[in-house]
Amino acid sequence: MGRLTEKNKHGQALGRKGLDTRRRLLTAARRLLKKQSPFALTAVSIAREAKTSSAAFYIYFEDTRELLFALCEIAEADMATVHRILDEPWDAGRFELEHASRVVKAFAAVWDNHREVLRYRNLEADRGDMQFEETRLRLGLRLVKRFAAHIGKAHSMTPGFTAQEAMAEASVLVSAMERCAAYDPERVERGVGVDLMYEALARIIAWTVSGPPHKARAPDRVRRRSSKNEK
Repeated sequence: MGRLTEKNKHGQALGRKGLDTRRRLLTAARRLLKKQSPFALTAVSIAREAKTSSAAFYIYFEDTRELLFALCEIAEADMATVHRILDEPWDAGRFELEHASRVVKAFAAVWDNHREVLRYRNLEADRGDMQFEETRLRLGLRLVKRFAAHIGKAHSMTPGFTAQEAMAEASVLVSAMERCAAYDPERVERGVGVDLMYEALARIIAWTVSGPPHKARAPDRVRRRSSKNEK
């Protein structure tokens, strides 16, 4: 549950009861975030939702900002699934669409579970809060480095392709993933549709990680489309 779970605000180690109360406060805040802005959260409203007192809230959190940061840490920990998929071997000679789709779905699932707090994190980072900015950069950089490693491997025989270019392409992929995941799914569904958007994102990732076009063998469906277009 993050780095803030070992002790309460009085410096006392958290036991089972303390951990349970803290967890209930965090869960209550997440429920409230489904209905209201994070800026409308108060210690009183969170404590009421958690069926405890506002005094209990201040035993575990300095203010609502600290609670929201703790929720960001939980979201960051949930990204472990995405990292595990990215750590799997990728075949640079194949169009790894299924692998890319798993990455996209896992990333989207984290955003679906934590969209409100991740949006708040990005907003506060953009407003100059260095703690939230460091959290955003740390999470993004971990993803970028993993993508860059695969891209660099795929381009190992490409003359002049540099590690910086791999990082640049990886940064674009991660930015695209986050931008797509941050959209309100209901609004996307009224447009192109969530499934089509994520399928397109997976194709872009697969092409990028596969390396030079002449090395990657596209699936039959994609190649048939190209043949039809050529006619």
